[in-house]
Amino acid sequence: MSIIDRYIARTFFSGYVILLLVGIGVYILSEMLINVDEFIEDTTLPADEIVRRMLDYYLNNLPLYFSQLGGPVMTIAAAFTLGQMLRNNELTALLAAGMPLQRLAVPLLLCSVLTVGLWMVNREVVMPLLAHKISRTHADVIAARPAAVYCARDDRNAILTAVRMNTQTGELFRVFVFEPDDSGRPQTLVEADAARYDPQTRDWRLTRGRRVVQAQPDRQRGLEEAVRYEPVDRLNFSLTPEQLVLRRESQWADLLSLRQLNELLRSRNVPNRPAIDMSRHARFTQPFLQWLLLLLAIPCFLSREPQHVLGAGGRALALTGSFFLVAFVAQNVSGDATLNAVAAWTPIFFFAPVAVLQLTNVRT
Repeated sequence: MSIIDRYIARTFFSGYVILLLVGIGVYILSEMLINVDEFIEDTTLPADEIVRRMLDYYLNNLPLYFSQLGGPVMTIAAAFTLGQMLRNNELTALLAAGMPLQRLAVPLLLCSVLTVGLWMVNREVVMPLLAHKISRTHADVIAARPAAVYCARDDRNAILTAVRMNTQTGELFRVFVFEPDDSGRPQTLVEADAARYDPQTRDWRLTRGRRVVQAQPDRQRGLEEAVRYEPVDRLNFSLTPEQLVLRRESQWADLLSLRQLNELLRSRNVPNRPAIDMSRHARFTQPFLQWLLLLLAIPCFLSREPQHVLGAGGRALALTGSFFLVAFVAQNVSGDATLNAVAAWTPIFFFAPVAVLQLTNVRT
């Protein structure tokens, strides 16, 4: 790397780290100010316990904040780097030395490979490991209000409902499970006072569990003889406590890795399959969207003619803002596999030619 490459890379990384820390700090502070009443709702808790639970919630959500802010912060850091050079008239000196302005984009693109790679590791490794903690609400962390599970369905099409769930231990209370027949339709009902997951046998241990089985009705013995009760101490339900906590979140599929999404789509009875399929397509396009966002902003600051930094920043903001709008609309489309694939790649099809045209039209 040349001296100018090292200078641009150093400025970019210093700006990236500062902007990322400030962005996450503002994110946490604003979220804490809005929801602090939920953490202090239980007046019997000591102050150190409240602080511990707040740290438990926000530290486990750091990967989510980084996932949301990583792409925009990378673009802002690149714009800040070139904007500083533009303001200090350093571009004029580089032009006088015979360097093409497009050459300044090379160290930024190389730096973006590292930041996008770090984002992908966070997205595919760290977030899936902490998904069940990220999906918790404030009430789950402080156990101020009982959580419930409604109509959770596993790959056998068994449907589970629990009146209360301890999100710390994963124990369920007042449990009702509809078990399917061979065709997948509900056949029998299992009810229990409590259920605790056994990771060794990968099933649930029931407390006072019983299965309600329909028998052949007998007019002479009465209608109460049309059902019978069988004691049950174990339940074959494939979802773990972590998965039950995760599926209470409306966007739970976005917290999974690409491998987990593929496994879900290969299994039967997947809830909200179109949305999961869209999440899988979006996972492929998100790294390219971050690079495209960077390429849309960089040419606005590369000019051989004197211009104000705010003007260049305004053009970059307008262009990247329209890109964000199209990407947001495209990723919220949900339909069949073909529609999801087209929608996920639409922002790239529309704006990649714009980015290439802008970069090639930079006058040197």
